Amino acid sequence: MKLLTKTTLYFITIVLLVLFIGGIVFYFYFKSIVRREVDNELTTNMHHFALILHTKNFKLDSTKLLLPLGYAIKPLAKINPGIFSFKDTIMFDLSSQRYQTFRVIQYQTYFKKTPLQLSIQESLIIIDELIERVAVAIFFLTLFLLGGIFAFNRYFIHQIWSKFFQTLETIQSIEISKNDKLELPVSEIYEFTLLNAVFDKMISRIRNDYFNLKEFTENISHEIQNPLAIIKSKIELLSQNEKLDEEQIKLIHSLQSNAVRLSNLDKSLILLAKINNNQFSERENINIIDVINFHLSNFEDVIQTKQITVQNKINSTFQIHADINLINILILNLLKNAVRHNLKGGTIDLAIEQHQFIIGNTGNEQDVNPDEMFKRFAKATGQPESLGLGLAIIDKICEYYNYTIQYLYNNKYHKFIISF
Repeated sequence: MKLLTKTTLYFITIVLLVLFIGGIVFYFYFKSIVRREVDNELTTNMHHFALILHTKNFKLDSTKLLLPLGYAIKPLAKINPGIFSFKDTIMFDLSSQRYQTFRVIQYQTYFKKTPLQLSIQESLIIIDELIERVAVAIFFLTLFLLGGIFAFNRYFIHQIWSKFFQTLETIQSIEISKNDKLELPVSEIYEFTLLNAVFDKMISRIRNDYFNLKEFTENISHEIQNPLAIIKSKIELLSQNEKLDEEQIKLIHSLQSNAVRLSNLDKSLILLAKINNNQFSERENINIIDVINFHLSNFEDVIQTKQITVQNKINSTFQIHADINLINILILNLLKNAVRHNLKGGTIDLAIEQHQFIIGNTGNEQDVNPDEMFKRFAKATGQPESLGLGLAIIDKICEYYNYTIQYLYNNKYHKFIISF
């Protein structure tokens, strides 16, 4: 969720909560004020009625002409004089021909020594309608306020935060491997200007580290390969000496195999460093079927020697967008792994299904945790040598292109599934 969206949701929630509670408080407060005014008006009319009641020529029927409100007179056996009481009641209104809510004031007094209860009532229909209209007005005011918040939020995003989003787009599109000048949008907002300064300093430092690491990688690769080439050539010359005995020949072969292994190890580590440094940014459309067939043909001699049966179920064309060098390394390592760890007279199965490349081969069980299979120099239990860097390179290439790789094993059958 975006920062502004979350901020807006918090703001709207607080506004709705305040308006809801404030609306309830305002409703009851407004209702109490209106009721108080009605009570004051009824009290005034009752005082007026009580004064008229004690005049000399007053008759009970004459109140119909003197009072604009409805009234009722009820004889009592005993009274509590001087007490006003209020209540709400529902009565049938003759003018509207329906039951309505009325506010009633009652007062007990004597009329010519006869105890009476005087009642004056006023319809609350107009008051209730007024309160309803106020509630409706508050509701529409709330909707208007929410609409204003959304409108302001859009303006806030496009006007105030536009420079921030431009900065993010610039940072996302920058390539560390290219020494292009970082051009961030200028903003009059202090925080955005400070952010641009931090980004500029950070990118400069990252680029400096990147080029230093790249130079170090290239230098160490060159410096290691040179003495390794000399060592291999010296070993080759030494192996041609006819005076060597069997023990010396074994030692020379061991030196030669370890020199080759060290050379391959150096190349693999350099390759991993280059992938981490994003030095394979070039991409093109690649027919992966052609890459598979090309490398498969290079293993024909080894496959025939180990009497391996290859079941190639790839019939259709399948293209991916990537660096051709990395895809060659990916397919080469997968095929090399399938051939190297296969059984004599075993099988290799190749298939492409639903954007997945599947390669399976027979082979002995590798006593390695599947979760650690793709780690560098992972070792099987009881084995002095590690599995090397082949699977680690495969995993790093898949990670680089956001591919997913899955390893399965069942009954001496290994399967790797790569989802493009």
